[in-house]
Amino acid sequence: MRKARVHEVDAITSRTLRNELWRSLPSGVIDTLTATFGMLIAVRVFHMSDVAKSVFLSATSGGMVASLFVVPLLLRAKSTIARTAAKVQLLGGACMAVSAAFPHNALLYITGLSLGLFCLSMQIPLMTQIYRINYPAVKRGKLYAVTGVTRAAAAMCFGFAAGKSLGWNVENYTWLLWAFAASGFVSGFWTYSLPVTPWEAPENSSTSLWSSMRWVREDHDFRTLLISWMIMGIGNLAAACLFVEYLANPRHGINLDEFDVAWITGVVPVFARVVFSYPWGLVYDRFHLFTVRAVLNVFFAAGILCFYLGHNFFWWTLGMALWGMANAGGNVTWALWVTKLASKHAVAEYMSVHTFLTGMRGLVAPSLAFAMIKFMSFDTFAIVCGLTIISASGFIGVRARSSDPETSDRLRPGSKHERL
Repeated sequence: MRKARVHEVDAITSRTLRNELWRSLPSGVIDTLTATFGMLIAVRVFHMSDVAKSVFLSATSGGMVASLFVVPLLLRAKSTIARTAAKVQLLGGACMAVSAAFPHNALLYITGLSLGLFCLSMQIPLMTQIYRINYPAVKRGKLYAVTGVTRAAAAMCFGFAAGKSLGWNVENYTWLLWAFAASGFVSGFWTYSLPVTPWEAPENSSTSLWSSMRWVREDHDFRTLLISWMIMGIGNLAAACLFVEYLANPRHGINLDEFDVAWITGVVPVFARVVFSYPWGLVYDRFHLFTVRAVLNVFFAAGILCFYLGHNFFWWTLGMALWGMANAGGNVTWALWVTKLASKHAVAEYMSVHTFLTGMRGLVAPSLAFAMIKFMSFDTFAIVCGLTIISASGFIGVRARSSDPETSDRLRPGSKHERL
């Protein structure tokens, strides 16, 4: 009986990994939309205002904010997690198809892509719940990192090809829009066929749209880590919003061509993710979460400072490489850290709060970034962002020294709590 159960668990893990590997290919393509090509097209083709660009940059964050309400709605609908996530992804692909169908209409371009990204980010807590149930705790970081490598490799290859294409003729952006729309549909297909995850409501659960927020009040460790993530996220997201703007917009004095912008912001950091995602997955599985998070913050700050304070191709490339390396580990910890705190069937609720707050700072970051560079230089902007990120590491360090034994155990790799 026990052998049969072990075999069933292994089969679910293998099938989940297989589907996620296939899904990582279209996800990688969509990553290039948010990281490079959405802004590049907005600047070079449509010459959009700062307000319009801020709307696009805030779309993913808006979906994260809305994710807080996805879990209560799922509880009301009594649907399966995977199929609900898949339907939202398919809807995102349909929204992007509107942009592709009307590629010369600036309003439909920004609206369709923004709504598509909104949908694709709204279902993140559901995917984290699937990872918590379908991946064993002892190798969850490693398995997630394996798909992260595939996703980053897809993003790197697509980013290189698309950058070359735009370098030849910027009007080739129209086929990119169809590629993004198709990626949304393909992602939904592979998610829909994931193993059906049994949904059991957490203890004392409520179907109130704000019910997930109770965990902030009840779990002190969760609340503390959310604060540190907020401090770090504001600085990191503000800096990341302007990578393409800094290199591509002529008014900042650099004005690189399309391929160079795509190479520096779309290929170099993604190549670093390919190289470092798997090692960071192993680190996540083997080290205390506080340690991993603090080290990642240092690399994020170093990358941002190199990028903005260096004023030539070498420093831009080095900065993006460091930032991409940090992003490889950041993706793993961001997606999985709540699995160390939440009980098995409360992960989606914990993650919905985390993504909600990530979305809130993401909504603020683009407007904040564009406002900051109106009255300060990019050098000063980089220093402010870097210091903000470093201060988050200091906050984590103080909290780590004051941790009680129970907290230390929850955040230690392979803890009993994580396996519950």
